[in-house]
Amino acid sequence: MYWNFLKLTGFFSGREGNRLLRSGTWGLERESQRVTPTGDLALSDHPAAFGDKLENPNVTTDFSESQLELITPPFPSIEETYDYLKRLQIEVEQEIGDELLWPLSMPPRLPDEKEIPIARFNNSPEGREKEIYRKGLALRYGKKMQMISGLHYNFSFDAGLLDTLYERFGQGKDRRTFVDEVYFGVARNYLRYRWLLVYLFGSSPSTDSTYYPVMGQELKFVLQCCPECCNIIHQYEQYATSLRVSRFGYSDTDQRKYKVSFDSLGAYIRDIRKLMATTSRKFKKLGIYREDQQVQLNDYILQKESEFYSTIRFKQVTAKGETQLEALEKRGVKYLEVRILDLNPFEKVGISLNQMYFLHVFLLFCLFKESPFFSDIELDEMNSNHHLVALSGRKPGLVLKHPSGQILMKEWAGRIFKELQTTARLLDLGTGSNLYEACIDKEHEKVLNPALLPSAQIQEEMCSNDESFIDFGIRTAVAHKQSELVHALC
Repeated sequence: MYWNFLKLTGFFSGREGNRLLRSGTWGLERESQRVTPTGDLALSDHPAAFGDKLENPNVTTDFSESQLELITPPFPSIEETYDYLKRLQIEVEQEIGDELLWPLSMPPRLPDEKEIPIARFNNSPEGREKEIYRKGLALRYGKKMQMISGLHYNFSFDAGLLDTLYERFGQGKDRRTFVDEVYFGVARNYLRYRWLLVYLFGSSPSTDSTYYPVMGQELKFVLQCCPECCNIIHQYEQYATSLRVSRFGYSDTDQRKYKVSFDSLGAYIRDIRKLMATTSRKFKKLGIYREDQQVQLNDYILQKESEFYSTIRFKQVTAKGETQLEALEKRGVKYLEVRILDLNPFEKVGISLNQMYFLHVFLLFCLFKESPFFSDIELDEMNSNHHLVALSGRKPGLVLKHPSGQILMKEWAGRIFKELQTTARLLDLGTGSNLYEACIDKEHEKVLNPALLPSAQIQEEMCSNDESFIDFGIRTAVAHKQSELVHALC
């Protein structure tokens, strides 16, 4: 964009600027498996109380019939968004009877692949397409990988903030083009610094043995294509922060061969559409039909745009029958979908208010920073940093790749936190509160003391209680459900 950190922080240092920074629109989407009291994947149907999956805007399914997705509407505050998700989860827990909501991103105890139920939909054209799409995902990647769950944080900047930036920096461009450029600049910086989110909020350091076959397949690929990972790959149990966003998790080796541009909306749409129109030799061999049944929508690299696995995506509200890419092309970027977050098992709804405040600050930091286009070298380096932190983030002395050369992760994090603290002070200005600054200080403590990381705390609790992954998940899920029962009785 046309600014730097000091220029932007100075520009918004007044009371009106502070108000614009605090404003925005938020939404949350939480995925979670339904499980039995023994920690096994529930094989029961989607609860009838939630109605048709295509009609309920708040409770639906993701990949599996067992995988609930809870969706909030957009709200003008973090607190309203959080409270809505909490109320929604309480309603869901009441309807699923003895079943529990699995509190972890990595799957519960899974049955054989063939027994994992793909989500079923009504016999409408939309329903049939959704079901065939999921059959395609199962065929391409295996059902077990699709059973990983996460939490999406949706955010849009206040319209007044975007207007203010446009008036000062628009330089004769039309407003929509300028706004798209702002969101793409933010997304590029998010991708540059996302390793910090993996470090701070990664909450999937381990998994159940029923997921090991997926890891075994990926291990073969990693050892071939990622030599720098070879020295750490076998140490993940000791140092991992997030298996979910690592090469062992929700990823696709075929997609890694292709780059989707984050230079502009036009380039982004062009590249995704190219992937949706390019035949994959690997997927072509699988066939589109088997025994007169359609088993994938097509044999392209992406069956549809939602198969693009990025840790951040651009979104626009869609009209009936309209795809996301069509909506983006017609009306531009409305909000960002941050997809990197693991479910936090220490929080009932999978995310804390503190995490939501931090992400607000982090995205403003990404707005304030200069955001040049990626070079091929930088793109490879930032992807490497992501995977290093996911598998080895708690390793003492971990070194990352910085534009100026190699750097200790802790040192780079310290530099970033100085600018995050500056941003937080702007948000607190004139409020009589230090809410945002205290939030940043709390997260900074995790850099100074890795034992405070959720990934470390999960491992510590499992060790101190002599628990398996499944035992920890059951105990946590029961505690979450009982906490609301006690609250209701009181």
